[in-house]
Parts: sequence; structure tokens; C-alpha cells
Amino acid sequence: MNSTPAFASASLNRAAISQNSQNIAFCRLGDLRFGVPLTDVVQAIRQPPQLTLLPRRDHAIAGIFVYRQQTIPLIDLRRWLPWPDERSELPGQILLVRRNAHLTGIAIDQVDGLQRVPVSQIQRVVQREDDEELFHSTVSIAAGEQESQALGLLDVDALIRLSQVWCAADEEFAASIADADSGLAATAAAASTNTVPHALFELAGQVLAIPASDVAAVIPMPVVTRILGRHPAWLGMTIWRERDVPVLRTMAALGLPPQAESGSAQENLLVILGSEGRYAGVPVQAARAVMPLDTSAAQTAASAGLPVNTVLSGVFHTSASERLLLIDGAELVNTCSLSALSQKAGTDEQDQKNHHSDQRSQADQDAALQAHVVVQGGQAWALGMRWLEAIVYFPAQFDTNTAGHPAQLGNFIWNQQTIPLWDLRMLTNQTPTPDSPERRVLIMRIDGVLIGLLVEQLLILLPARSGKVAAFGRRQTGVTQIITVRYDDQEKTYSILNPAEYLPLRQALAC
Repeated sequence: MNSTPAFASASLNRAAISQNSQNIAFCRLGDLRFGVPLTDVVQAIRQPPQLTLLPRRDHAIAGIFVYRQQTIPLIDLRRWLPWPDERSELPGQILLVRRNAHLTGIAIDQVDGLQRVPVSQIQRVVQREDDEELFHSTVSIAAGEQESQALGLLDVDALIRLSQVWCAADEEFAASIADADSGLAATAAAASTNTVPHALFELAGQVLAIPASDVAAVIPMPVVTRILGRHPAWLGMTIWRERDVPVLRTMAALGLPPQAESGSAQENLLVILGSEGRYAGVPVQAARAVMPLDTSAAQTAASAGLPVNTVLSGVFHTSASERLLLIDGAELVNTCSLSALSQKAGTDEQDQKNHHSDQRSQADQDAALQAHVVVQGGQAWALGMRWLEAIVYFPAQFDTNTAGHPAQLGNFIWNQQTIPLWDLRMLTNQTPTPDSPERRVLIMRIDGVLIGLLVEQLLILLPARSGKVAAFGRRQTGVTQIITVRYDDQEKTYSILNPAEYLPLRQALAC
């Protein structure tokens, strides 16, 4: 049994259905693989530590559990089916399904993946009307070099009717899922006149909080040309938007000891800070989130035992007992004499227009937020569902002779088509994806062309409209986006992977 769920959260993605295709989630229960229409799926969660037994003459009910203040019954499908194996313990995951106002849980081992299939590939094979049938239809899916594989399609409506076990999943419960995942309700209630949105970044075990208005862009770490100088904070210069932008040693710029900067993780991102047409960059390891902070509750740097300067404005302690270093981004730019090199005449007005345009587009972007699959590929990436044709296992056979790029593994056959297979981890940090049963291939369409992208494993599936997207940069020069969601009472942030704009992939495909 796989102890790590392939998905910690799935979505009610009704917008993903069209007249010609349907999204199917594929689940595994022992040796049984079956499909569930994604319109019937609410979430996939881990087995709760406590399951209350509910003695009944019908033993198909494994028990009841509480999830987000909702009491939900759990059905063990193995008790409804002719099952050849022992049923000594329950599987490790629960698939929450919903039909109309009826909500129930199904015990499963894991979610294997997702695939968009034409409705013509869904066929009814059991023709009689029988309330005892849970799998009366099948779905044909592509399976490696084989033409297709047929899997049973669970009829959730029939399961709920047959079991007569469900709880009332009203709209208030559905809304509570979105509110808990996004965290927007809590942050709105806690907002005050002193609350300012801050972008959070990680570096050398520290979390840096910079006012979002001071952040002009967050970009992959560019080439930095070293400069001569005795100032300990100077690292070099780089080109951004046709500007000469100085890059500073982050910890030194904050007045912190240089040895605090020696972390094991690589500085993958460059935060471009801006103030009145001048810019400077500071390297970080990861972008975490954008969240409002009540700076009136901050501790001074002096009282926290940190160096006193105008850049390090204080320390903020979160409810999770985590320390955030408050950074005045505008002050950092203004105190850096080299930032004057980044000024360009006649561009400030256009920069302001771009900034306001990006702010206006943010509300539209959040409103249209789609479901995202989160995968591990050198780092955790969130990939919009609109890019995906299917998620499949690593192909048993592929042609390595056709690989013309270090990150291309070769070509393989899927759905009677030859598809190039790329390694996302090699595109990200030049190290190959290790051989593991958890590997998956994302089949996506870019500019009308199908490609396969190898990832280390599937992590979660984020429900549509369940997270907060933050964008850095300008549309004309590319926008770096991160998505922040809340699940299992933890806040997580992931970089959004846009395959059509991800520079390493674009360059590789152009070769």
C-alpha cells in the first residue's frame, strides 16, 4: 500500500466538462483500477486517525469521520464486491464524492492520475437496469503503446442510492472548503489599517517579508556579471527589461553576517525591487506566498537582537511561531548607489501604467482561477488543468535514439501518436529524474503539439478557485506567478508552471 497519497486534494471541477470530452480521475483499490467522473469528486484526503464505528446489519459502512466540521460516512467498496483478498485493514486514502446534496467517502489506496477522454470512449456494457450495479459503464484510455485499456466507471449516483448512506452536503459546506483552502476569509477578517500585503521569500533558513508594492518582479536567477568593489553587499550586475540592475548579497544588504547566507539550497530566484524608477536585485531560494501583515504588531530589530538599520525594519512573529524579517524594499533600493544605473528616461510613466494594469488583471485572474495539478520536478510546480491531456505512467518502451537534447529522453507511443518525452527535472536543475514507481508523465498540448513531461511524482490537485495567485513582473516581459492554498490546516505556495512561457522548455523545444 502506498503510504504517500498521489493526491492530497482533488477538486469539484465542473467547468472541465465539455460536450465532447470529460475529465476522469483514476483510482486504485488493491488490484482494481476504476474511474470516477471528476464532476463527482470533491477531494481526496488521507485516512483520518480516528474512525468511529457505526454498527449496522449492512457491513459495507466502515465507519464515520469528521472532516471540517462535517460528519461523513465511509464506504468500503470491497464489502460490496466479490473481493478475493483479505480485508484486514482499510486503505490509506478517502475519496470524497458528491452527487447533488449527498456527500460520502470511499476508501481507496490512491489516485493514479487524470485524463480527459472523449465521451465516445465512455460506453455502457451492462444493459439491464439493476440498482445493484455500480460499474455498468467503461471508459477506454490510452495505455502506453497499447491501443487502449478499458476501466470500469464508478456510478456515484448509483452507489449513494444503493447504500442509502450519505450526509447532507449543503452549499455552506462546499463554501467552507473554498474558504479554508484559500484563507481569504481569515485574512479579510484580520485586516486593519496597518495591514500591508507582503511577499514572503526564503533564504538560508530565514523568511524575508517585503512589501508587495516594492517587488517589481521575481525571475529565475539570471547571469550575474561580477563587479569590482569593496562594498560587502555588492555581488554584480544583470540585465532586466533593458536596464542595468545591481544584484546585492541579500544578507549583507540587510546588515546580517555573511555566514548566515551559506545555506545548502541554491539561490534559484532573483527578486527585483523597485522605487521611483530605480531597481536592485536580491537573490532568494524560494518564493513562498503573498499575505497581509499587520506591521503595527511587529517587533523592532533592536529588541530582537538584530542589527539596527533602515533596511531591516523589524521582526514579525506569525501565529505558527515563525519569524519573518521585515524588509523595506524601497529603502534598500534607495541606499544602493548602484541602483542609479537602472534608471531610464521617459519610462516611469509607462511603468506605472503597466503596474496598474497588472493590479487590475489580478482580480480577473483570481476569479477565473482553474484547477491545478501539483507535481514534483526538481521543485514543486503547479500546472493548470487546461494544459493537460492525460497523466500516465512512465512508458515501458521509448526510442532513445531520437533524443536531440540532454533533457529529452526520446519518443514514445501514446494513443497511436509519437510524442517526445522531456525530463522536467533536467530542464529545472540539470539532474535526471530518479527511477521510481512514483514517476508520471504529463501529456500536454503546446501550440497544438503534444509533448510528454516526466515528473518525479504527483503531489496534489488544487481545487478550482481555491487559492490565491500572486503575479510579479509585467506582461510585456513575462510574469512569474505563485499560487497559495490552504489544506490540512497548512498554508502552501507553489510556483505556477506555464509550459508555453517556461523559458528552459521553450528553448529546448526550439532546438
